[in-house]
Amino acid sequence: MELLHRTLLATIGALSVFYALVKISLGYWKRRGILHEKPKFLWGNLKGVVQGKRHAQDALHEIYSNYKGRAPFVGFFACLKPFVVALDLELVHNILFTDAGHFTSRGLYSNSDGEPLSGNLLQLDGHKWRTLHAKSAEVFTPANIQKLLPRLVQISAGIQKDLSSAKLQQTQNITDLVAGYNVNVLASMAFGLGDRDLEEFSQWTHNYWGKFSLWCAYLALEFPLIARLLQYRSYAEAATNYFERIALMQLKEQRSRDRQPLQTFLQLYSNASQPLSDVQIAAQAFGFLVAGLTPLNATLGFCLYELARQPELQDRVRAEIKKTLEQHDSQLTAECLRDLKYAKQVLNETLRLHTPHPFLLRRATKDFELPKSVFVIARGNNVLIPTAAIHRDPDIYPEPERFDPDRFEEEAMNLRPKAAFLPFGDGLRGCIAKRFVEQVLLVGVVALLQHHRYTPCAETTMPIEYNNRRLLLTPKTDIKLKVERVD
Repeated sequence: MELLHRTLLATIGALSVFYALVKISLGYWKRRGILHEKPKFLWGNLKGVVQGKRHAQDALHEIYSNYKGRAPFVGFFACLKPFVVALDLELVHNILFTDAGHFTSRGLYSNSDGEPLSGNLLQLDGHKWRTLHAKSAEVFTPANIQKLLPRLVQISAGIQKDLSSAKLQQTQNITDLVAGYNVNVLASMAFGLGDRDLEEFSQWTHNYWGKFSLWCAYLALEFPLIARLLQYRSYAEAATNYFERIALMQLKEQRSRDRQPLQTFLQLYSNASQPLSDVQIAAQAFGFLVAGLTPLNATLGFCLYELARQPELQDRVRAEIKKTLEQHDSQLTAECLRDLKYAKQVLNETLRLHTPHPFLLRRATKDFELPKSVFVIARGNNVLIPTAAIHRDPDIYPEPERFDPDRFEEEAMNLRPKAAFLPFGDGLRGCIAKRFVEQVLLVGVVALLQHHRYTPCAETTMPIEYNNRRLLLTPKTDIKLKVERVD
């Protein structure tokens, strides 16, 4: 009886301490006197998000809509972790450009000693990131991206081959179609693999997260030192072993061949004046996969979905592709891509309406006092820039739910603030591979639309629904459309 009594008292004591710690954590913004949405116990301002009932984009959009204009930023809680949500575009511009030196960190978990492939540009911070970024800058130059274009065009021919082999007016799984193209691009250009090695590579691209736990990932972000001591892994060990092995193998093979044509980022990194170690290069190849595959798949899928719903826009893109190719002797060169202005507008509008990364993450590395105000973002504060909410702000984009590529005509773009369109982030910690990603998307659009028309069918989900269990914006179910060949 006495043992039971002691156990009960210990349990009550532990729960009381836990409750007190939670209340202290959720009182952070109140103690600082910062405007914020009242948090729910344990969930903070993410009630419904963790359970998959709504997307993180929806939670941020609600905060943005409710508080925009009342303060330059508000407090927000992701479970127990406090974040700054930037609402004012001038503040966003300061964070990304003017005062980017105060926000050079993302605050993501990385353990490059225990998990070498986590040592990529996306995940690293501090001195390691600055050193790696400086060395990577010479790899991602416009000239180098242009040199990789012939290989990219060669890969894109596989889309037309796959479509041509299908029956006329057959329903196609667009999600699988664009994934096949993008997996091929990353396998070939990031890892140096040939067509014969794609099947195993494709399988691992679906499994590298392993038994992902949101709570474990959250605790690793909150307590990175403890996570490193416990050797917490962000990815499945078997998957990272596979990706590291093939990258190292390809580096070894390419050095044994003389005068090979430039076709991969492995070659660019290996030939750089400030070369990385082979394991570091493998980590950058893996970074392409982590940061790029899902957004590339989603963007091309959503693009075809929107064009299928508005055939007049689709015909306009196809006509531009045909005319531009004729002007360039049917060669998809860098000059040809530059002339595909309306196709770029369509892709930009897709990225606006279906923003793959619904928010950007930054962490203040030193106190930042907002100009002409009493507000301060304290050193160590995590900052969320709600890109998807900004992209759907009716004051910036009238009728934001309408798909309208004319929003990205040059004149219309010049009338908007610079920070009003951020699909790739921007500034010091923006996507370093932005030019390459845009090139992959544009070449993909040409291959998909040049000889084929897409229309909704009985299996097309309309309106589109998002997968609430993914942080990135992806369709809940596969996008399926009817495809027919046009001459």
